[in-house]
Amino acid sequence: MSRVFEISIEAGLENLKKVRSFITKTGQSLGVNADVIGDMCLVVDEAVTNIILHGYDGQEGTIDIDVQGHGRTLVITIRDQARSFDPETVEAPHLEDALADRAYGGMGVYLIKKLTDEAEFKRLPGKGNQLRLFKNEVVADRKNKAHVV
Repeated sequence: MSRVFEISIEAGLENLKKVRSFITKTGQSLGVNADVIGDMCLVVDEAVTNIILHGYDGQEGTIDIDVQGHGRTLVITIRDQARSFDPETVEAPHLEDALADRAYGGMGVYLIKKLTDEAEFKRLPGKGNQLRLFKNEVVADRKNKAHVV
């Protein structure tokens, strides 16, 4: 069974640095290469920022993040007790438009889908959300040291 790394933070933008550090350190512990760690820091930062700004909307709350290597797959789970979120209601960004002509925001869900192999959005019973992010073939094979990611 794989080890699960966990962190729980208060929903505040001042805690984003702590989240990025957590993703970096756990990725390194799992043998994930620096490029993938950078992508996952960006994705998790986007998701957590959206939870703080849009889910909790300035209210107090917590965000729980679990990271684990499941085989060679990196699995990151983000849970909150914020307002329910449906990613299907978010319009895809119009990347073909000039930056000055684009609506503000809307990149979070796009980046999550673009930089992961799979993203599962789930509303939790009662209140809250869970986002599971999967990045395949990136966790180091600890049995065969010659196979470094």
